[in-house]
Amino acid sequence: MKKLHFKQIIVTLALILLFNSVFLPYLTPVSELKAASIEKEDIYTGLGLMFLLVVLSGSSNNQETKTRNDFYNYKNFSEAEIEILASIINAEARGESYQGKVAVGAVIINRVYHPSFPNSIKKVVYQSGQFTPVENGMINLSPDDESFRAAYDAVSGLDPSQGSLYFYNPAKSKNPEFFAKREEVVTIGNHVFLK
Repeated sequence: MKKLHFKQIIVTLALILLFNSVFLPYLTPVSELKAASIEKEDIYTGLGLMFLLVVLSGSSNNQETKTRNDFYNYKNFSEAEIEILASIINAEARGESYQGKVAVGAVIINRVYHPSFPNSIKKVVYQSGQFTPVENGMINLSPDDESFRAAYDAVSGLDPSQGSLYFYNPAKSKNPEFFAKREEVVTIGNHVFLK
């Protein structure tokens, strides 16, 4: 059985009190309406409890109760950022499988949510010295439909890279020493993904 958290118990009690003090009198039959008159204090109590309920329910979204699907959601990003993500996927993973494209996008999204990197897609992609297509202008090519689909899958939490923060192509890497110090997670197509 699932354990109830303290905040859930408080919210439940607040709901019960709110129902009893504000709504129950309105449910009383008309013949008993005079006896069930609502006092100002009851209304203030009910409003106070509603405020408490809102505050507690808003603060109960702590990290341990959030699922990956709550955290990773395309609604957290603007269309412009999705387009930047699709562009870097297109530039970095042209010729790779769909899974490889999503994995490249997932690395960008993993960085966005990681404290060691900038907190937006644009800032991650354009961070100095990180992605060759930014330096050589290949990011400016129009992304294809598959790259857009891969971008949406990545921001929605699909992660074939298994939480990786880096990827590289061993045949083309200009900095193999840097990647050699990282933990290899998975290889997808020509890319090795690392933490």
